[in-house]
Amino acid sequence: MFSVAINTQTPPIRFRYTYRDLVDKYGFLSFPIDVSLLDPSDYYISVGGVAKMMLALSKKFNKTRWVSLGPGYPPEVKYKDLNIYFVDLNPKDLQGYTRFKEGIYNEAHGLSKYDIQPEDYIAYATYNWLSAQKLLEFYKDTDIYFINDFQQLLIGGIIGPSAPAVLWYHIPFVPEYLSHKMREFLIRTFEGFDGVIVSTKRDLEGMLRAGIKGRVKQVYPFIDPQEYRKVSGQEVMKVREKYGIKGDEKIVTVVARMDPMKSQDVAIQAMKYVNDAKLLLVGNGSFTSGALGTGKANIWAKKLQALAEQINVKDKVVFTGYVPDEELYAIYEASDVIVLPSNIEGFGLTVCEGWVYGKPAIVSSGAGISELIIDGGNGFVFKRGDYQDLADKLNTVLKDPDKYSLGKETLRKCSVDSSYDYLKEVFIDVMKDYGKI
Repeated sequence: MFSVAINTQTPPIRFRYTYRDLVDKYGFLSFPIDVSLLDPSDYYISVGGVAKMMLALSKKFNKTRWVSLGPGYPPEVKYKDLNIYFVDLNPKDLQGYTRFKEGIYNEAHGLSKYDIQPEDYIAYATYNWLSAQKLLEFYKDTDIYFINDFQQLLIGGIIGPSAPAVLWYHIPFVPEYLSHKMREFLIRTFEGFDGVIVSTKRDLEGMLRAGIKGRVKQVYPFIDPQEYRKVSGQEVMKVREKYGIKGDEKIVTVVARMDPMKSQDVAIQAMKYVNDAKLLLVGNGSFTSGALGTGKANIWAKKLQALAEQINVKDKVVFTGYVPDEELYAIYEASDVIVLPSNIEGFGLTVCEGWVYGKPAIVSSGAGISELIIDGGNGFVFKRGDYQDLADKLNTVLKDPDKYSLGKETLRKCSVDSSYDYLKEVFIDVMKDYGKI
């Protein structure tokens, strides 16, 4: 068992109101604020993959503290046995930080090159410094600093020799997508950590091609299958009625935030060639789109709606927006197939969630989880961006979805219990250098 300090940009709990609003509502609030004492409408559990993963993983540790970005949030809250600390930024630094980290994101996904601006980098460094300051408060009884993703790349170098620091880089690492300046920046920051984890063999090979030194290990992302409850037939009927799905219509589901990288447009175009089926687009914006105010989710959603109307499939496409977990489980159960159309994707945990409910998956060749797809067994891989190929595979699966439902077997490779064993090896390996083992 380890004492771990987790760091992510997206917090495990997202507040609908600022700390000031909460004080106005409740009066004096002592720290840490126990969220169980608040009205459930004041907050919700993050739906993003990294936050869900770390919530599942935190149960494996002896003691867990978690540091995240929380603009206007309370400084410290308690959720069950988890203490969560929030780092705030002034509006100017928040904008600069967002531009810099979105620049990394866009290059990593082959969307656009980023002309690095010094003031943006300073804001990014400020956020990393403030996060590291909070993390370092725990140095006396922390075995591992577990840093997650591209928003916190400088923290390994800042933490230095105080305790082992391991980075999980969740987004794709394909050196050929990156400008020389960005590639060199990433390589230097990776080498500031005692260990680096990547999600797929594709990304591990990218690290090797880039000549990165030090410990690098590939571990598949994961979910906790025990967190997903069984769904009744009545709940399935309720979902079908809510979204206007007729008794004989099949359900094709994409669960993803509204983001061009997720390529929901490919799924919409494919529906032109698929009969007797409805496409459910489940999700709204990311933490970046909402709390950080970029607005890209709304822009993308409007483009998708316009596309559906333009190609005359408006009646086949349903935009559900955000749905709570209880409804999401029912949507998975009601679905005939889960689709991940992303042009490139770090992994794709929504496919694993579909496998919990025995649903076949059709994923793009650019999705990391395509490494786990057995064509004709647990689903199919289609050529990324090729909506006709996607349509062909949808028509094949929808004829007999149960024929391609072996995903429950594959799920073992991306469950928290399996992945924890690999993570434990990494933690123990780096802890030896610090005399902690």
